[in-house]
Amino acid sequence: MKLALGTVALTAQNGKHAASVPLESVREILNLAGQAGIGLLDAAAEQEDSLSVVGRCLPEKAPFKLVVRPYLHSAEPGVSSYADQLEQGLIDTLQALSQPRLYALKTGLSLAVMNRQGERLIHRLEALKKQQLIEKTAFSVSQPEALDWLLQHCQPDIVQLPLNVLDQRFLHNGHLSLLKNRQIEIHARDVFLQGVLLDPLHLHPWFWPLKKRMAQYHEFLVKEGLTPLEGALNFVTALPQIDYALIGVQSRDQLSEMVAAILPGVATDDFFPFASNDSRFVDPLQWNLYE
Repeated sequence: MKLALGTVALTAQNGKHAASVPLESVREILNLAGQAGIGLLDAAAEQEDSLSVVGRCLPEKAPFKLVVRPYLHSAEPGVSSYADQLEQGLIDTLQALSQPRLYALKTGLSLAVMNRQGERLIHRLEALKKQQLIEKTAFSVSQPEALDWLLQHCQPDIVQLPLNVLDQRFLHNGHLSLLKNRQIEIHARDVFLQGVLLDPLHLHPWFWPLKKRMAQYHEFLVKEGLTPLEGALNFVTALPQIDYALIGVQSRDQLSEMVAAILPGVATDDFFPFASNDSRFVDPLQWNLYE
C-alpha cells in the first residue's frame, strides 16, 4: 500500500482546516488505516498539543511508521537556531506520542534558510540518528532548487515533495529518478493540489487560464472511466519512483473511498500532457484566491 495518512486534518484547530475531529473518530480512522494496510503516518504539529491527540488515539499495537514535523517554539530564551529547536521538538514529540523513537524526523526549510543554517541542521539530524532517536532523516522541499541544494550537501533518507497531475516538475526534470538511483525514499504530497484536481470543471477564477487544459483532462478521465479522485491518486501511486502518496481525511468514509480508489494498471504516461510549468498555478504559495 503506497498510501500514507497525514494527520493535520485530524488535529487542526485553526482557520486553515476544518475544526478538529472528535477523538473517537480519530481512533476509528487510525484503526481503519491500519486494517487497510496503510503503514505510515505523517504528523505535523500545527499546534503545540496536536501530536498528543495522535498519541492518545494510536492503536495499542500501532502498525505505523511515524514521520513527524515537530512543533517548534520560535522565540524561546536560549534557543539559538532552528537546529536547536528541532532537537527540543523531537523530545516533545516522543513524549506526546509515547514513543521511544521515530521512523523519521521531518523538517521543511526554504532555500534561504538552508543557505544560512542548512549544514548545521543536517549535522544535528545525523546526530539524532546516531543516538537512535530517529531511524531516518526527512526533508520536505517545495522547489527543485531547494532539492538541488539538499542533494549537494547530504544524502537524505527521505524527501517529501509536491507531485500531482498538474505539478509534474520533479518527475520531468529527472529529480524522481535521481532520488531513486540514490536509494532515497520519496513521499509525494499535494496529490489533489488542495482540491483543484477533484473538480476540474469548476475552477476558482485564479485557475481560469487552465480551463481548456482541465476540460481536456476531464474528457480524458471520462474516456478512461476514472473519477477525479481515482485519476489524481493513481497517477501518483502508479509511478514506480514513489514510495508513499500522502492523503488527509476527516472521516472513515473518506478514508474508505480513497483506499477503494487505488486501481491496478493505470498508465501514468497518459497523464503527462496535462502538466503545467506555470508556478502561479502549481505552487499554492503563489495563489491569490481572495481578490
